[in-house]
Amino acid sequence: MSSPGNSSFDITGNSMKQKILPILLLFAMLIHALNAELLNSGMSFLQIPASAQSAATMTVFSQSSQSPLALFENPVGIVNTETTFSISHHFWFSEITIDALAFSIPLRKSFLAFGLNYVRIPGVEVREIPTDEPLARVEPQYMSVAAAYAWSPFSKITVGITGKYLYEHLYTYTDNGFAFDIGARWNAPSMLDVSVMLQNIGYLQSDKNENSLPAILNIGIVRPEIFEGNNLNGAIGLNLGSNMVSDEAFAQAGAKLVYRNILSVRGGFAHTGSENRESIGFGIHLDRFTFDYAYLFMPEGLNNPHILTISYQP
Repeated sequence: MSSPGNSSFDITGNSMKQKILPILLLFAMLIHALNAELLNSGMSFLQIPASAQSAATMTVFSQSSQSPLALFENPVGIVNTETTFSISHHFWFSEITIDALAFSIPLRKSFLAFGLNYVRIPGVEVREIPTDEPLARVEPQYMSVAAAYAWSPFSKITVGITGKYLYEHLYTYTDNGFAFDIGARWNAPSMLDVSVMLQNIGYLQSDKNENSLPAILNIGIVRPEIFEGNNLNGAIGLNLGSNMVSDEAFAQAGAKLVYRNILSVRGGFAHTGSENRESIGFGIHLDRFTFDYAYLFMPEGLNNPHILTISYQP
């Protein structure tokens, strides 16, 4: 997908360096701040893909997903020429549910998106000592309310930022926090999309101390078109990244086939630390509606969630 506002113009080498240098310096300063300040990590649900479309390929194509739910995955992915509404539901074990909804609006030369991501874990039993009956049954809840903005400062480059208000309720206490994601995407020569993103930069303030978030540095490379022709198209991609709190590196690979912009078949693989995960899924586009489904193969003991996403373009 080409970036919006692709009116062509010439850029000299010096001019390009002057524009890219501030972005590189910003990323360098943020990385230094993360290494210096982040100690502990919480709110791990922020690392779970919000949409079935992204989950099926381990978020490899989130930078160009054209989905409003991309504001939880990569802010440059909200770019779309149409106003779009999306809602997503995760079916997991023990009645754990994750619900996300978002909508995006194209402006004259930029894009806006707003969304809510809500996690509910019912039936958690509280005990101080092993007993038949728990002291209480509680329902932990987590929430992220987000707004994203993306624009193209010049041809072939899109940048975006997401701000997130965070909330969690655990047993008898409530925590609040704030985080943001920043991302950039470059439509490079030879049909490559290159992206860089810093995710979950912020804090979670509790009654007793301040907890850091699972900050992620991610670099992605996508080949968006590997077939020529109108009926069948394919794409492949790779993400390389690191959790900047735990120093744990990860690699994610994804692929998809699209038939006449009606049916999509997707698959993904992720390696994090010593664990491997796989995912599969599909999407069906019918007029103004799009239905996406993903099935994730999780490590043993976590069961395998199903994710369903419905999108509508009025």
